[in-house]
Amino acid sequence: MPTCFVIMGYGEKTDFATGRKLNLDSTYKNIIKPSVQASGYECIRADEIRHSGLIDVPMYDMLFDADLVIADLSTSNVNAVFELGIRHAFKPRSTIVIAEKQFTSPFDINHIVIRKYEHLGSDIGFGETMRMRDDLQRLIVELGQTTKPDSPVYTLLDLVPPIRQKTAKRQADPALRTVEPDDSYATQVEKAMNAKSTGGFAEAHRILKDIYEAQTTGQIASNARTPRPRIVQELALATYKTAEKRDPKGDFGILDAAYDEALELLAQLDPERTTDPETLGLWSAIHKRIAERAEADVQRRKAHLDTAIFSSERGFLIRQDYYTGTNLAYLLDYRAFYSSGDEKIADRVLADRVRSRTIGFIEAGLKSEVNTREDVYWLKASLGEAKIALGRQDAQQALRDAKDEHARSPKLPDWMLETTLKQIGQLAKLRHGG
Repeated sequence: MPTCFVIMGYGEKTDFATGRKLNLDSTYKNIIKPSVQASGYECIRADEIRHSGLIDVPMYDMLFDADLVIADLSTSNVNAVFELGIRHAFKPRSTIVIAEKQFTSPFDINHIVIRKYEHLGSDIGFGETMRMRDDLQRLIVELGQTTKPDSPVYTLLDLVPPIRQKTAKRQADPALRTVEPDDSYATQVEKAMNAKSTGGFAEAHRILKDIYEAQTTGQIASNARTPRPRIVQELALATYKTAEKRDPKGDFGILDAAYDEALELLAQLDPERTTDPETLGLWSAIHKRIAERAEADVQRRKAHLDTAIFSSERGFLIRQDYYTGTNLAYLLDYRAFYSSGDEKIADRVLADRVRSRTIGFIEAGLKSEVNTREDVYWLKASLGEAKIALGRQDAQQALRDAKDEHARSPKLPDWMLETTLKQIGQLAKLRHGG
């Protein structure tokens, strides 16, 4: 069976040019893979290559040997652009380039044909999914019927494609073998995400820990590499969530150790300088949790709050959404509770300003036609929290709307409403208790 290698990012990524969150896994699973398989190709993405050792060699193997390559440049993924350049140097044809509608081509690649599709929120609508599937299948058929180069290198220069000296695929070397897709990293990550979605953080942690160790074990110091950011992020989350479920009061120091381990993991992603909102959100959440520890003294508590707020502010500036805005406003009120004088006033004023902006994001989000019931609940719950904190006259009605939304959706878990009410109760103490 001919092979198609897919070049793209994984998971949910922020498009820094627009501040939007794009679910690249949705693009792969709902558009690219079905289109490729319907055209008679085996479809492989880089995270579906399970291997020991460095990913580089099997990746270069695929870039050279694949009968077809599809590159998704959405969110201006540097790795994807680099790998596309390698493919264009290797092969004169059989490469398709796609990107989300608002992707802006850099000058050096603005002469390459890029097929566009549209994300609606973080996901893709059904109609757009089907349109893009049809478009991709048509392009794949056309590529099989032409000898015209689609690589700019071979279009502009009189070149002869390279030939490998070794035609065998290094099958004797176990470090370079791939495995069947059902044992791939992508499949294992999906299992971990399914476990996480049902509260099975211990199972998610076990799977993610195995992947993390496989990606980091056995690499010599000079070639040591940071594992993929998504694995680090999800493992950090599963690490402290597992501990919180096992030992919610932290009587035996389990939570302290888990928070330290999660911070150590995230430190590999340079949280003090990164512009990745996912890393910033996790870094902020952990420092917030440490600040909330009852045994922490006031100065230590404020130090962790400062770190949490700094990270949350950066995430809010990048993402500009209601979720990061709600978290940032809460943290500012939390710090104000332990402050006095001008510092207290400044944090309260800033918290109110963030909430006012957040209400605008929420009202725009509620008009979206692609929201899930869970999306609608969180939007309404966040609106209720924001209006209560701001003392709006319609605050209680907004909260009732959120409760009604939860009651109308029996599939929504009870913890969602419990989390909302707990946060609002804590906020009331912070705003009026000191």
